[in-house]
Amino acid sequence: MAGEQAAVPAAQRINMSCGQTPLSPACLAAIGQQLVEPVYYAHYPEVEKETCLMLKELMHTENGPMLIPGSAVYGLEAAMLGTVESGDRVLTVQTGIFGRLLTELARFAGGETTVIALEEGQSVDPETIRTQLVDDPEIKQVALVHCETTTGTLNPIEAIGRMLKDEFPHVIYMVDCVSSFGGVEVRVDDWGIDLLVTTPQKCLNAPQGLAIVVASEKAWDKIENLRNPPRAMCLDLHSWRRYGMEGGAAMGYSTLEKGRVPRAGKPHPRDWPVHGPHASYTLVVGLHASLKAIMDEGPEQVYRRQFVASRAVHAALRALGLGIIAATEASAAPVATRIALPDHLDAAELNRILFEKRGIALSSLARIGTMGFMAVPPPVLRTISALEQTLGEMGWEVEEGTGVAAAQAVFDCLQ
Repeated sequence: MAGEQAAVPAAQRINMSCGQTPLSPACLAAIGQQLVEPVYYAHYPEVEKETCLMLKELMHTENGPMLIPGSAVYGLEAAMLGTVESGDRVLTVQTGIFGRLLTELARFAGGETTVIALEEGQSVDPETIRTQLVDDPEIKQVALVHCETTTGTLNPIEAIGRMLKDEFPHVIYMVDCVSSFGGVEVRVDDWGIDLLVTTPQKCLNAPQGLAIVVASEKAWDKIENLRNPPRAMCLDLHSWRRYGMEGGAAMGYSTLEKGRVPRAGKPHPRDWPVHGPHASYTLVVGLHASLKAIMDEGPEQVYRRQFVASRAVHAALRALGLGIIAATEASAAPVATRIALPDHLDAAELNRILFEKRGIALSSLARIGTMGFMAVPPPVLRTISALEQTLGEMGWEVEEGTGVAAAQAVFDCLQ
């Protein structure tokens, strides 16, 4: 759609996609400030420290987050490169495109993959994973996506994690929480998650460009004992543990303070370049502001808003004679809904008309995001109203106002 003229002025358009989501007002204000000092002055280290502390609190973990410049895929690749080497058996779950990405990254790292492939809209049963692990005791890692935005489904990462902790404690558990974190509660330590990867650009409403990675001590033990460490620096998690260990001290505060990445257990078996990687001042400042807004509102209230908004969208779609791709309401993601369109309605055309004529941006495949601060009645109801009009123009029989009324009823009941 780039380069096309939209009928709606830019100031009146709204982004209801599944990411990059709109930047929160607090984030916009923070990154709009001029930088008057470099990263090694006193202000930035404190911002980074506070950011890590807020992330730890939201994640319910004692492990220190690493803030790696790059998209979320950088973090996923770094996690795989750090814990998978040639011949390692990795079990991956494919509930959509991003599950397939984990499979490809595991193979890229040299792993041999066993794949649980599910039909569109389905989420994985923990028993299926248990069966695979019993049948193949050589599996060293399980990797899956929490929220598969391409289908609008959630995988039961809590149940899977508790099962792995109790029955397969040697297996590393990696979860892609790119689209779920900040929209759904995640308890890293309680659920036995060894590698969590997320990003600011989804439910946190902060800029794209950071990968957030958290590793457990079990994961660090694997990272530090690889037979062949990855031939990389910026995608080697050792670099970021080294940054947390040495960078903080260089910038004037103790690396052992609560909130820092833990000290490396032993030196890396390779000489280091004269200058290592560094986090991004501007992106971290924006993330810090967005996290502060979430903490001020209260995480439980934030999660509740997104759940209610998604259920309002579901109710509207049913009232319009449509549905959702997620197989059940229980497994439907509260942050992303993919509309189940009949074959004669083209998703790309629906998105084009919505954006050009009504200023509403959705994600490809007709997916509506209810992420972060946009999960409130005004933008959701405007989106449903625009959807009603567009469906009518595309030949779908619509009784004007039915979708909006159904969504409003959910807001009235559940808010």
